[in-house]
Amino acid sequence: MAGRPMREMSRRTVFGLDVWSEEPLAYLDGARAPATGRVLDVLLDRKGLTHWPQDAELISAQAEADGTLAIRIDSHPEAGYLLSGPRYGRHVLSSDGRRLRIMPGGARPEDWQRFLVAQVLPFAAALSDLEILHASAVAFGAGALALIGASGAGKTSLALAACRLGAVLITDDVLALERREQALLAHPGTPLAGLAHAEAERLGQRLASARPLAVNERERLIETSLAPGPLPLRAVLFLDRRADGPSEPCFQALEGAGALLGATFNFVLDDPARLVRLLEVCERAARGTVRRVCLGPGVDPDHLALSVSTWFESLS
Repeated sequence: MAGRPMREMSRRTVFGLDVWSEEPLAYLDGARAPATGRVLDVLLDRKGLTHWPQDAELISAQAEADGTLAIRIDSHPEAGYLLSGPRYGRHVLSSDGRRLRIMPGGARPEDWQRFLVAQVLPFAAALSDLEILHASAVAFGAGALALIGASGAGKTSLALAACRLGAVLITDDVLALERREQALLAHPGTPLAGLAHAEAERLGQRLASARPLAVNERERLIETSLAPGPLPLRAVLFLDRRADGPSEPCFQALEGAGALLGATFNFVLDDPARLVRLLEVCERAARGTVRRVCLGPGVDPDHLALSVSTWFESLS
C-alpha cells in the first residue's frame, strides 16, 4: 500500500486489558504485566472528526462543585459509548469494549490521559467481563490485599506506606478483579498514584523519591512500580477513618458481601447479566477475609501500614 508506512503498535497491559496503540500513552508507559488476551485497540484522533449519533442516550452525568458539567457518558446501540468532559476531550468506546478512539480536542495531555486511566480504561475493562472496584491494592508475597474506603480515608497513602515496608503496589484507586475458578485475581492497574495536595504536603519527604508526573488543582500524580502480574485476592480491608475514631487501628469483623457492593466502580452498566456477575464477585470476595479497620484522623499512614502488615501476615 502506497503512502506512509504504519507505525509499530505497542502493548501495555493494565486493568486486565492489552492496550495496543500506535502512539505512546505516557501514563501507561511503565506497565509490565503480561498479556491477558483481552485486546483494546486505541486510536488517537487529533482531528476529532468522528460522527456521534444524535439519538444517543445520556446514561450518566457528573457535575463539578460549581454545578458545571464535569463528565458525561452517552450510549448508542451501534456507536457504543461516548465518555467526555470539557476538560477531558471525547473518548468513543465500542460496545464490546475492544476499540477506543480518543479525540483530545483542546484538552491538555495530562488531563485527557488522567481521564483515560481513571474512567475510560476501567469502563472498557467492565465491558470485558472484569469487575471494577473503587479500591487500591497491594501485594504481600503471593497474595493481594484490597483497600476500600471513602474518599479521603487514606487508601493511597496506606498503599504507598505499605510499599515502603516491602509490599508491592498492584493498583491505586481502581481495582480490576477477574473470576478464576472459585477465586478472584487482582490485576495490576496503571503505574501511577494520585495524592490530594494536603496529603502530599503532610507526607513531605516520604515522597522525595517518587517522580512527579503531573500536578493539578486537585492532586499530585506520581510514578509508581507495580506487581509484575495478577495475584489472588486474599483479603479486603475497609478503612473507616472518623473524627471520633481511635488513636490506634482497631480491626473488626465485617460479614457478608453487602459492604462490597458499595465499592463497585460502575453502576452505569446495569444490564442483568452484569449485575449477576457483580453479585458473584462480591460473594467470592466475601468468602475470604474481610475486615474493617477503625481509626482516627491522626493515625499516621506508616503506623497504620505496620499494623496492616502484621495483621495480614497473621492470616497465613
